[in-house]
Amino acid sequence: MDDTRVRFIINTAALRDHLIGDGVRGVAADSIAFEPAFPEGIYHRESQPARDKRRFFFYARPNNDRNLFLRGVEAVAAAIEQGVLPSQDWTYHFVGKDIPRILLPGGIQPEIAQNLPWASYAALIRSIDVGLSLMFTPHPSYPPLDLAASGAVVVTNRFGPKVSLDHYCRNILCAEPSVEALVAALGEAATLAQDEPRREANYREARIGRDWEAAFAPVLDHIAG
Repeated sequence: MDDTRVRFIINTAALRDHLIGDGVRGVAADSIAFEPAFPEGIYHRESQPARDKRRFFFYARPNNDRNLFLRGVEAVAAAIEQGVLPSQDWTYHFVGKDIPRILLPGGIQPEIAQNLPWASYAALIRSIDVGLSLMFTPHPSYPPLDLAASGAVVVTNRFGPKVSLDHYCRNILCAEPSVEALVAALGEAATLAQDEPRREANYREARIGRDWEAAFAPVLDHIAG
């Protein structure tokens, strides 16, 4: 990555800026960033049938250290114990890969979904009210954007220059990756998810790309040039 003869295509401007700021010479010499797209045919908010409980999503990948699986479980457990996500009001969905069987406080077993086909994953996230998806890098990662593009409110962690993702959508809340901060953010997310006018306005005003051709056009022009 220090090779100045290589041209780099970087997934998100935030990651490119971080690499340049960290002194990565090849990226500084010749690189371009793109922002991912989330086509509305897949990622959209849809009306849900009346149900007694709201739905909580945790992006769970215990074998990918950057996703902070154990910290996420700690935060979810604390949120249940502190009444932020009480079991009488929420169902819990752990989605990802290599997820062990887990007992949450009160003997709650979350519903586990692993290696879902894309259509099934998209249908699930369209049904979610609040999500928690952690990524211990300066990259926003895709699940928070998947969820926000589908109408959910989602909590993720801060890392270095990643202190806010409002420029994508104000339904994405960033917090320090401590249990206390994440639980506080989950409480804020639960309140926002139930504030239908504000949640809908944030979704409608989001600046999440929807068109991959538009996302890649500057990249292709850069390479062709």
